[in-house]
Amino acid sequence: MNKKTTFGIFVLMAMFLPSFVFAIDSDGDGLSDEREAELYTDPNSPDTDGDGFSDGIEMEHGYSPLAAGKVMVYENDYDGDGLSDWHELWFGSDIGNTDSDGDVFDDYTEAMHGYDPASKDPYKKFDTTIVVDRTAQRVYYYVSYLKMLNYPASTGNPDTPTPAGEYEIGRKIDNKVYIGADYYLPNVKWNMEFLPSYYIHTAYWHNDFGVRTHSHGCVNLREADAQELYQYAQPGTPVHVVGETPRAYRVGT
Repeated sequence: MNKKTTFGIFVLMAMFLPSFVFAIDSDGDGLSDEREAELYTDPNSPDTDGDGFSDGIEMEHGYSPLAAGKVMVYENDYDGDGLSDWHELWFGSDIGNTDSDGDVFDDYTEAMHGYDPASKDPYKKFDTTIVVDRTAQRVYYYVSYLKMLNYPASTGNPDTPTPAGEYEIGRKIDNKVYIGADYYLPNVKWNMEFLPSYYIHTAYWHNDFGVRTHSHGCVNLREADAQELYQYAQPGTPVHVVGETPRAYRVGT
């Protein structure tokens, strides 16, 4: 067997042998240096936040290695853009950059409108959904499968329930007057219609949100919550009304 043939055999063997790539972990904390760069942790210190727990252990159990104490990853916002570190990691955006894709829109604003904060592609979008939970008297706003907003609410009373079903936002009205046989409610803000004559809107006449039902079928929110949701809900946004109306008005009955 000549040298050329022998060399060819070794090349073929190398092609089919399993290859092992060992990630570098300079500080031995269980996170590779590459992963530490993504997390903005110190690759030369096993405990970046100095709380006595290694970065790898904290990440394994869902705690932030960037914030001392019992701060969860979903509670920490390293770059202060409004999107938690957990959400940024899920979306693939940069936890240390408020505008990961450099398109002048911050990551939180993009994500809340359903756009990918890690991509400039305007057609790469996530589904957004509003869920009204009559049992819990809550309103949730989802981007893809992620719950982004969680508000206490008051839905329709047992004799005038908010109808269960799948709807969508039809129109938005900044300011509206509600008139009925036993009520006159002017200057009601942030109205989002999801069914003819049924709206998600603010309610300034009570403070029972999340505690009891309080309407003729509309979904009542605190003003700040309704205003925030109004920014992101658009005509066509799905609205799912689920759960059971509390029998005696109050949650848990």
